[in-house]
Amino acid sequence: MKLINHTLLFLSVTLLLTVSLWAALFYTQLMTHFKATVDEGLANYKIVLIDKLKDENPVKKQNVFAENIYIIRSVNEDYALQVRDTYKDTLVYSAMKNKNYHTRLLTTAFVATDGKYYEMKVISQELDDRKLIEKLATSLFWLFLLLFISSVLVNNFVLKKTWKPFYELLKYLNDFRLEKNRLHLPTKTKIQEFILLNNSIQTLLKSNVAVYNSQKQFIENASHELQTPLAIGINKLELLAGENGLSQEQVARIGNIIESLQRLSSLNKSLLLLSKIENKQFKAAENVNFNEISSTITADFSDFSEYRKIKIKYQSDDPFHHCMNKNLADILMMNLVKNAIFHNRQGGEVVIHISATCFSIENTSDEPEMDTEKLFERFNQNAKSKNSTGLGLAIVKAISDVSGLVVTYSYNGRHIFSVGSADQ
Repeated sequence: MKLINHTLLFLSVTLLLTVSLWAALFYTQLMTHFKATVDEGLANYKIVLIDKLKDENPVKKQNVFAENIYIIRSVNEDYALQVRDTYKDTLVYSAMKNKNYHTRLLTTAFVATDGKYYEMKVISQELDDRKLIEKLATSLFWLFLLLFISSVLVNNFVLKKTWKPFYELLKYLNDFRLEKNRLHLPTKTKIQEFILLNNSIQTLLKSNVAVYNSQKQFIENASHELQTPLAIGINKLELLAGENGLSQEQVARIGNIIESLQRLSSLNKSLLLLSKIENKQFKAAENVNFNEISSTITADFSDFSEYRKIKIKYQSDDPFHHCMNKNLADILMMNLVKNAIFHNRQGGEVVIHISATCFSIENTSDEPEMDTEKLFERFNQNAKSKNSTGLGLAIVKAISDVSGLVVTYSYNGRHIFSVGSADQ
């Protein structure tokens, strides 16, 4: 939910609760005032009735509310002296309407001119609070609707304009890329909080760009400076190993040194590649056909797989296409196929299955199920694999992350790596 809609929802709920609470209080106050007015009318009417009735001799008794709105009965002096004027709600039956209706009842006592005491009960006109509630509810409904429409208009024309610098800043951050190395100020604003936010973000981005460029330059320089002496050292050691007069033990030691330097060179290249991937230095993207890539890479590894007597099976239901950098797609597929062959057993099998939404590579192996939490971490290598850098699957994960792919691992007696589009 967008911030502006969240504000509107919160405001609407607040308005509804406020109007409802106000309606309850207003209804209570209105009924209190209304009953007080009715009670005042009953008191005045009581005075008129008593002045009229007390001179009658005898006072005519009235036992039911019929044509009159009062009843009178004779009481003794002790009871009469205890009676105080009281008002209360009551139900009265109407023969004409054939129903009970709400009214106010006044109970009082008086003494007639003949010295006798009487109790009199006077009722008001019908109090139809149901209609009052209906009218009040209708009025409140229109009031709330008017307030809601006003809030929507204010939200869309006033608040939207107020929050415009914020949304422009969000768009600016969403479009910003470290590798493009371009900084520009978002639209200027007069709102102090947004000015502070813009300045803080600009300072942060400038710092990140500077660190990114420094790191990128350091990695490239370090890789180059390492690769050159490593290549020279390997060549010199190979020449030294070819000279006459060296014992078998000396040749073996030189071979071990060459193997270590070659592994260091491979590690250097892998780390540089991983850094370039994570820094998104592979920009060009195109519609890649993984069926063609898998066919090419399978052919490239055919000699190695035949040497290890590993059979590679290729299954394709539909072509799998994905928009990404072609070189990264080649590296992704190559690392997975190489991993499946390298960690296979002698005479094992590799199955490549491609569908319209993903592709999977599974392989037989004597190795147990791998820990999925550490599987794609750097330098997470098998202890038996001395020639492995431990970066192959880390590179696969990095390529997947920057290319909108998702790589997963499962085990059913065979190791299975699946790669599919993140939006599937």
